[in-house]
Amino acid sequence: MDVERLRELAEKTVEYALKLKVSQAQAVAFMLDNALTRFANSQIHQNVAQKMGGVSIKVVLDQRISTVQANTLEEKGIRDAVEQAVKIAKASSPNKEFKSLPEPEAWKPVKGAFDKATAECTPKYRAERVREAINTAHAKSPKVAAVAGYLATGSMGYAVANSLGVSAWAQLSLAYMKTTVISKDGESEGFGAAQKYSRRVKDIEPEALAEDAADKSVRSLHPVRVEPGEYEVVLSPLAVSVLLDYMGYVGFSAKSYQDGESFVKYFTNQQVFDSKLNVVDDARNPKTLYAVPVDGEGVPKKPLELIKNGVVSEESICYNSFTAGREGKKSTGHALPPLGDYYGEMPLPYNMIMKPGDATMEEAVAETKHGIYVTTFHYVNPVEPTKLILTGLTRDGTFLIEKGEITKPIVNLRFTDSMLTALKEIPMIGKELLTLETSTVPMVKLKKLRFVGVSAY
Repeated sequence: MDVERLRELAEKTVEYALKLKVSQAQAVAFMLDNALTRFANSQIHQNVAQKMGGVSIKVVLDQRISTVQANTLEEKGIRDAVEQAVKIAKASSPNKEFKSLPEPEAWKPVKGAFDKATAECTPKYRAERVREAINTAHAKSPKVAAVAGYLATGSMGYAVANSLGVSAWAQLSLAYMKTTVISKDGESEGFGAAQKYSRRVKDIEPEALAEDAADKSVRSLHPVRVEPGEYEVVLSPLAVSVLLDYMGYVGFSAKSYQDGESFVKYFTNQQVFDSKLNVVDDARNPKTLYAVPVDGEGVPKKPLELIKNGVVSEESICYNSFTAGREGKKSTGHALPPLGDYYGEMPLPYNMIMKPGDATMEEAVAETKHGIYVTTFHYVNPVEPTKLILTGLTRDGTFLIEKGEITKPIVNLRFTDSMLTALKEIPMIGKELLTLETSTVPMVKLKKLRFVGVSAY
């Protein structure tokens, strides 16, 4: 379904809501068309495709608000959902903090966001790329025991309309692949992984991903244990993106800020990070994945500086219309579209881009006398959001660096540290950026990161 049809549906939904005498109404019509080829034990075991469409409806009766999602694009189903939303609003208590849905603003589409070949990618094409990855990994070493992962392609589109005159839409294609390689030598197992995201499936390089993952996997065999403590660390872009994503979630959302859980509230206008650290959220930058011109409320996307020369401020906070109204401000265009309900109506930065430096990975390793190379982190969770303390485990390739060289694989470690401390001294930032799901980042070398325990494997 094209976005023009979604736009018509959204506008008709608002018109119908107004006939039911609501004060304000908003409708977001959306369509997801995704397919995924999954592989494990070096063979494809699943090929699935999903089309999901619907309309998210918000109605306001004075300050009584309700939101209902109709998982249909049929007119009768949508009208039934509107009527249900009105009934719920009538039975709801007023939300005195609600001010208004957003007013219309001029916007323009993002060029190059939609790639037809990616949106229409066939199972055969994905299977051929998966075969390339599997063959490349096994050719790396006889110690490679299994290759797993997935290759997904598809598209998404949504259109927003509201009773104040907003009428806007977004459409983009998506492709992403993850390859995990497991190696074995006697009783020892080694793991390595690599990922790639793009709006164009032709940008995905299965052989390069498999080569990288297999190399880490084989080198991870027979890991040694190192004592917990503070170490210099060289973080691959995958590891950097995990930390930045959690910072965005716990630090830069207006909900966290207003609830008193954001570190920004307590360190505003302070030099909390190294002055070399600069992060902007910019959906119109061609390097970001989710290249959308408007947010889930139809507010135009504009660059927002989250970290400027290591400093955060009140201007670092991401707002939707509701959280902005609580402070008498305007939305910054960070309402999530109704394509998943995990974060609810929490405004979030999902186009974060870290400013690159001038270093290479090889230079960062060479400048490290005694440290740790980290491919990525997993099971990361916030411990104390107001101090930006995170905890998590290393994964898929963790190595000891001695006298400027990667020497031994090590057993995975648990880190627990404040990012206010860890990112205070950043000796080197990579000059190459890697586009991942919600962030585009370089490799980073940190002066120190605190590891507090050793994993069981």
